Amino acid sequence: MHQAVSDRPGVAGGKDEPFTFDNKIYGATPVKDALIAMQHGKCAYCEGDFRAFSYGDTEHQRPKAYSQQNVGAPTIRPGYYWLAYDWTNLVLSCERCNRSRKKNLFPLRNPDARATTPEAVANEEPLLLDPTGDEDPRAHIRFENSVPTGLSEIGWTTIECLNLDRIELNGVRWRYFRHVTALQKLVRAGLLPGASAEAQADGHDAAAELEVMAQAQEPFSAMVLDTLGR
Repeated sequence: MHQAVSDRPGVAGGKDEPFTFDNKIYGATPVKDALIAMQHGKCAYCEGDFRAFSYGDTEHQRPKAYSQQNVGAPTIRPGYYWLAYDWTNLVLSCERCNRSRKKNLFPLRNPDARATTPEAVANEEPLLLDPTGDEDPRAHIRFENSVPTGLSEIGWTTIECLNLDRIELNGVRWRYFRHVTALQKLVRAGLLPGASAEAQADGHDAAAELEVMAQAQEPFSAMVLDTLGR
């Protein structure tokens, strides 16, 4: 049974009373630490590892206070207030993805089906990829060199909403891309007939490094996999 809004911790209810939320609950250190561990310290949206420069944000996939279909669209209230403290609705995001782009965006294929009760969520068809979902994001977004491209409406909408092809982000991924391609050259050189023992050893080390970079816990691993043709 779902609690009445006024009974929820940190949420104020009532006919004329606005919703309020306690960020000390969903933003608590143990919650953020658990998200960091679950996401390998990477932003759920851009896959960048930002921990050396920022604390990051505990982000609500479905916005808690109000939502918007797209940038500049009217605000839709209430938001998904019943998910404010729901673990399945929380992700760790870098500040750039969250505060500059995601904010309260949550586009739906049919905006008229937007849920206002917990039971109605099942009727929604989100156009924003859910980083915590079962579906493989690579079914919707792939990379050409360092630039993301959509394979579906969901992919293109996600890229647009989060500005995943912003110049600065493409530049960081480009450096990773160049690293991957340089390692690939070392691998190929080590496999050439008559390659020296040193070239073979370098190729072996390069291949091992590529395997590390392709692991899910590494930054921009999706782009690395695409570069490797996997």
